[in-house]
Amino acid sequence: MTVRDGPVRHPDDREPTDHEGPWLAVLGAVAVGWTLLFALDRALLTDGTLLWATVRSLRALVLAPVAAAALYQDTRALDGRGVDFGRLRFGYALAALLVPPTALGYLLHRYART
Repeated sequence: MTVRDGPVRHPDDREPTDHEGPWLAVLGAVAVGWTLLFALDRALLTDGTLLWATVRSLRALVLAPVAAAALYQDTRALDGRGVDFGRLRFGYALAALLVPPTALGYLLHRYART
């Protein structure tokens, strides 16, 4: 059981939380890293080797989800400033999950709306 040191406030009475963060920098770094690993995979690596599998796993299991999360968090930060992407944010996050450099489309849309 938790004991609180004061009155409990209704969620509507609380101050809005700050979702600002380095989301665009993270998104940009991940998109560039994903693109470089993709180019490395296509140009230099042989299918079936350990390095090939490592690069593919890093792209698919680390960089792509980080890009999708950064994009989604950026849309939440924009919500706090009154710019609503609605359900389109999930489409952008899904596209970034599949191919992170497609976040360029989100960035163009973001700058058009802000």
